[in-house]
Amino acid sequence: MTKINKYVFLIISFISLVGCSKNDNQIIVETNDGLLIDKVEIRKGITSINRVNDFKLFSTDLKTVFNGNDKGNLETDFGENDFLVIYDDSYYYSFRHFIYTDFKSSYPKGHKYNFELFMKNDSLFMSVNITGEQSMKLTRPLIRKNEAKKYRCNTPLDKAGVMFNMKLKE
Repeated sequence: MTKINKYVFLIISFISLVGCSKNDNQIIVETNDGLLIDKVEIRKGITSINRVNDFKLFSTDLKTVFNGNDKGNLETDFGENDFLVIYDDSYYYSFRHFIYTDFKSSYPKGHKYNFELFMKNDSLFMSVNITGEQSMKLTRPLIRKNEAKKYRCNTPLDKAGVMFNMKLKE
């Protein structure tokens, strides 16, 4: 193989690798009831359910995918895709979007992530509607960030049998 052919091969391999590592995700955030979109931050990564409490979430290395606007960097993987939604650096909610593998694709197909923050009975709520191969819906109240040491996986520490947005059999 000539030197030029080696460079062409390396460039094509790199482009193929980068092209296969992307998925076509879309993130849409909407606020209602006087809430400001500029105060919404969404981080994505992998978090441990074995943490002492939710306060640990804020020091976990998560990628910011939305901070008043879409950062254009939302990539998902097969398996655990954990999201941390923060409003005004005062409220939070974390959840896991689990994407099952088909063992054939390099990366999952894209999903459309719709987040809506709104007020209900004087409390801040979030509704998430994920469409795509692994769709998911949830509506939950956000938790005050200054109370995060009292929670793990959005659940009071004194409660057992709950893991993220799934209730385990009792």
